[in-house]
Amino acid sequence: MNNELKIRTLIDRFFDGETTLSEERQLYAFFSQEPADLPEDLRPLRPLFLDLAAVQSVAVLRQQTQRPPGSGLRRWAAAAAVAVLVVGGALLLFRSTEPAAADEDLVAIVYGQRTTDRSVVIGEMQKTMTAMTAGDGTDVVEQQLKAMFSNE
Repeated sequence: MNNELKIRTLIDRFFDGETTLSEERQLYAFFSQEPADLPEDLRPLRPLFLDLAAVQSVAVLRQQTQRPPGSGLRRWAAAAAVAVLVVGGALLLFRSTEPAAADEDLVAIVYGQRTTDRSVVIGEMQKTMTAMTAGDGTDVVEQQLKAMFSNE
């Protein structure tokens, strides 16, 4: 079969929607030659087939560069699992084995004895604050500091 006859047959099949991808590539290759080398009656079809060839090459390129579906989701899931393991491991590593006492942060030495009794600690603190003021609202500690650092 003559090459030009074969191309004309492929063109007819193309417009009937019966060509394979391989046959369409043959048409694209045929129309990619210089217009002067094409038969006069087929020259008007050249822009159509060049445009279709460009669209196909973009589609093939896009298909090659696309990630498989769900790959981003798998990465996020893996990152989340690693984060959970790191946080969980850190919590286990730094967890205290001793039970914390409710008033452990409230400790005072009162008359030489260590105490964590809230009422005793607060009572002694109030007594100290009262002793620091002269009872009339003046601050004894402030007066003593001024006396120490003044040049009078």
